[in-house]
Order: sequence, then structure tokens, then C-alpha cells
Amino acid sequence: MLVITFAINVPLNNELEAAGDVHRIADVAAVRERFETTWVRWNIIRAVLNTGALGCLSWALVLRGRA
Repeated sequence: MLVITFAINVPLNNELEAAGDVHRIADVAAVRERFETTWVRWNIIRAVLNTGALGCLSWALVLRGRA
């Protein structure tokens, strides 16, 4: 999850910030289109990985409670 954040989401955030103030961008839709698909795809992957990690932690706690 952290690798995805640092390798993909942070650079995307930097690109978005480099586009400038939203009130001064000539074509906000183009900036969003270039950004959104990749951002959403990788956020879904991060969410699935985090959910899996929570499931693993929960299962480990169940097993620890049985011991």
C-alpha cells in the first residue's frame, strides 16, 4: 500500500498541484481526465489491499485469542 502511495499517488498529486490554481486553469476537464482514471484505479487497489490487511490482522487476533 505504501509503495503504491509513494510510486503512483504522490506523483499524481504533484502533477495536479503543478497544473496550478483551479480558478486559473483554462481546461479543468482535461486536467481531471488526465488524472482521474489512474487515480481511481490505484485508490481502489489500495482500498482492497488495506481491507485485506485488516482481514489478516483480525484473523491473527482471533487466532491469538484462541491460544
